[in-house]
Order: sequence, then structure tokens, then C-alpha cells
Amino acid sequence: MKIGIAQFDPIVGAIDINADLLIQSMAQFEALGVSLVVTPEMFLMGYPPMDLVAHPTVQPKVEAALARIMGATQSSSLGIVVGAPWVASGGSRRFNSVFLISDGKVQFRWDKQLLPFYDVFYDPRLFVSGEPTHVVEWRGVRLGVLICEDAWADVYSDDYLVNPITQLMTQSPDLVLVPTASPFEVNKTQQRTTVLSKVAARMGKPVVMVNQVGAQDDVVYSGSSLAFNGKGELVAQFPEFIAGAFVADTEGSSIELSVPSDLAQVALAIETAIRGYVQKSKFSSVVLGVSGGIDSAVVATLAVRALGHENVIGLAMPSIYSSDESSRDARILAQNLGIKLLEIPIQSIYSESLSQLGWEPSPVTLPMENLQSRIRGTMIMAIANQTQSLALSTGNKSELALGYCTLYGDMNGAIAPLSDLYKTDVIRLASWLNQDQEVIPEYTITRPPSAELRPDQTDQESLPAYEVLDQILGYIIEKQKSKAEIVALGYAEAMVTDIIRKCHRNEFKRRQAATGVKVSTCAFGPGRRIPILAQWPEE
Repeated sequence: MKIGIAQFDPIVGAIDINADLLIQSMAQFEALGVSLVVTPEMFLMGYPPMDLVAHPTVQPKVEAALARIMGATQSSSLGIVVGAPWVASGGSRRFNSVFLISDGKVQFRWDKQLLPFYDVFYDPRLFVSGEPTHVVEWRGVRLGVLICEDAWADVYSDDYLVNPITQLMTQSPDLVLVPTASPFEVNKTQQRTTVLSKVAARMGKPVVMVNQVGAQDDVVYSGSSLAFNGKGELVAQFPEFIAGAFVADTEGSSIELSVPSDLAQVALAIETAIRGYVQKSKFSSVVLGVSGGIDSAVVATLAVRALGHENVIGLAMPSIYSSDESSRDARILAQNLGIKLLEIPIQSIYSESLSQLGWEPSPVTLPMENLQSRIRGTMIMAIANQTQSLALSTGNKSELALGYCTLYGDMNGAIAPLSDLYKTDVIRLASWLNQDQEVIPEYTITRPPSAELRPDQTDQESLPAYEVLDQILGYIIEKQKSKAEIVALGYAEAMVTDIIRKCHRNEFKRRQAATGVKVSTCAFGPGRRIPILAQWPEE
């Protein structure tokens, strides 16, 4: 059977626009020879809707959109499987639902049963669980639906009281559809393939998953929809990070899964996040500080890949502590990327600020370092306002973890593309971006990192070597190991203690940081909800 894959990028809350996108695609799907079109989970509302889904105008708009889709199917041979929130007439319970629409009416509705409440998900706050899933016969085909988490029931069998997969098996479906909005993280496509292949093999029936694509706040969706035959063999895989109308033939030949390298995945995800954030915010251009350092070089390069060089503005803001090499590399980078580079030296502003504060210029203290960063942050926001651009923050996960960043300074920005990449990841990504030609100056990548806020400063004066620091942070954040477990791996106890203390005590900074981009299993923000005011047991 040929299934239409509506791997689309919905706008959260834009119910009319999302419905238009689906209706306008119907002619294309008809021309492709499909009989059934499947959208991602919650497509009409967009995902994640957060508390916006409870707004009183949502339900009437959803009903109107469904009515329009019903009208469009009156003159079409297509069946449409579309996701949307639903509150039954006169009720108060809201469901995460999927509707089968054909011949001018709703033929059936399925409601999601398993509501995840981990990582970035908090579905139980918004929805109630649906009744046991059912198979419905449609044009001679027995259709079953597993909405996103429902298809992972075997993986999380200890976390839920019901198993929708088992429910479906007893009803002998001919085809199982899996509408989903599954966020990106590195190697997530491989995980989905493993899980859904087992579902298809267990049922002995084809399984088709349709995933959302695009960026929404700090979460990115890769698409990469999949189809399996009844043996659990992959028979169709659709592009990562590309929206479009595709066709899956469940009787096709077996294929091998193909995914980009880890670094290619990360680059695509961040580019998608930048582009989506800028466009959905109704901006067209971005501005960022270009210091000659590796973080700003990587962000500038990814921004150009996402938006084009004409829509990226770099701002160089040297002081007396800026090295000649940094200024040189900032200019070379801008030339290589073809971006506009504005140079605004901050020394006179800094000197006048010291004078007004009554501070001696030497020795340089931490408040004086932060003052320089905040002057630069002000300049970035001023240029962003003047050019009607969004500001990009260039900090990485290592810095955010330890608070090695300045509130209202280098943390300024609408979005922080590198917030979920450790410094060592940024270095690897920079080399990957240079694989075809040198865009980022080699010295930018190889030189010792420095904030250049005082004479002869390097990061390693204040931090452990990033190769060690990032390993320990990975144990703390992603793997959630205790201090004792980390020390047992061979790391010095004093160093581990200091890193844990700094990580815990800088949550207040992260709460005020720019929106990040999730690419790992545990990103700062919605995926890691930590109190600001807390006494950790191991401190």
C-alpha cells in the first residue's frame, strides 16, 4: 500500500496555516498515487503546544480546521490521518488525538494513551490518556494507530500500566500508523529504527512512522520518517531536516538505514534551529559578536549555512586585551564567509566606565572582566535593534555548566546555538566545517581558548583542561552519576567536587540564558529542571 508521508513543519498555534498546508498538499499526494496521507502528531496545533493548547480559542479553531479538511475530502479519493488536540463536546478532558477523515467526514478518532513526562515532555499537564486503541476498517484495510509514545510501550513497559502495542496485536491490523513529534538528538533515528522494526516484526504487519520536521523553541525535529514491512525490515526512509510530501510503499524492497555522521547531524540540527527561530519570529537576519575565537566562528559559519551570508552581521569589539591574532582571524572569517563585519573598539567605553565607577584599571578584577563582556553585550543588542536582527549568543555547554559566562554580557541573545555542545564538541565541529575548505582559520581552532579580558588570559587558568572537564560534565549531566561514582573512575576528588559545586550553583544564570538548541540526551532548559535555590546532598 502506498502511504503519503506529510513530513511537514507546522507552526505552533497557527492552526489555519497548518490546515492550509495540508489541504494544499492533497493534489500533490493524489498525483503521487497514494490513497492515505498521514501527518505528524498534533499537526494542526503544532508540537509542543505547551499551555497554549488550553487557550479557549484553540478548540473552535481545531473544529473549523477539521471541517475544512472534511470538505476537501468530499471531492478527493484521499483519506487523511491528521493529528490535533481534542476536547469532546461539553467535556473538559483534552486528548492528543488523531483523526481519520475521508469522504467528507471523520471516520474514526484515536487518542494517545501513553503520556510522557520526562526530558522535554510534559504531556500529562496538557492531556488525559485515551481509551484502549482500536483497529478500524477503512476501504478494506484494517488500520491501527500508535501515537508517538504508544509505539515505545515495549521500551517503557515498566513506566506505564497499559501497552497499546499488545492491544493492537489482539485486533489483527493490516497496517499500523505512527504519527509522531519526536525531538532530535544525535543517533535518535537509529533508536527509532530499532524500536519500530521490533514493533513491525512483533505484529507481523507494516508500520509507517511520520515525524515532524523543523525547529520549535529549543527543540528540533529531524523528520526522517520511516516505513517497515511485516518482517520488521526497513523499506523506506525519508530525508533528515527536509520538509516535504513523500510516498512510502509498504511492499517495497528492504533497504539499509542511512544517516549522516554525528557531526553532520549536529550541524543540520543547529542550522535548522537557527533558520526556524529566525523565520518563525518573523525576522530575516542575525547579528553576533565575532571575536576571533572558535565559538563565535562556529556560530557564524552555521548561521551563514542557515540564512545566507547576506543575512549575517558580525561585530568585532576589540579592547587592549584582544590579541592581534584574534582581530586578524575575525577579519579572515568574515571574508571567508562573505559576511558584513562591523568593528567597534570598546576600550574608550571601558576606560570611561572605570573612571565613572572610580575603579583603577589595574589589576583587572572579575567585575572588570564582566564589565567588558557587558559592554560588548550592549553593543550587540544595539546593532540588533538598529538592523532589526536577532542576536545570537555564542556560549557553549561547558561554559554554561560552570557559569563561565556573563549575565547581560556574552549570554545576551535570542538563541544560543552551541548551548548543548561541550567545548570539545565545538572544536570537533569546527574541524568538520572546514573539511571541504578552510572557512574557520586554523589558528582559531588550534590556539588555547581565551576570553581575552585580562593580560595573557587563557581558559585553563580558571578551568580544568576541556578534555577532562567535558568528560566529567558528561557524567554529571547526561549520565547523572554521583561524585563518588565519578571519583571512582579515576578523577581527582577535589576537581570533581569543584566542578559539581559550580555546576549546581550556576542554575540561576542558565535560567536567564538565551534559548538553546537541544542535540543531546540532556540539554539545559526543559530537559533538565533543577531548582535555583537548593542544597545538594553531596555538597
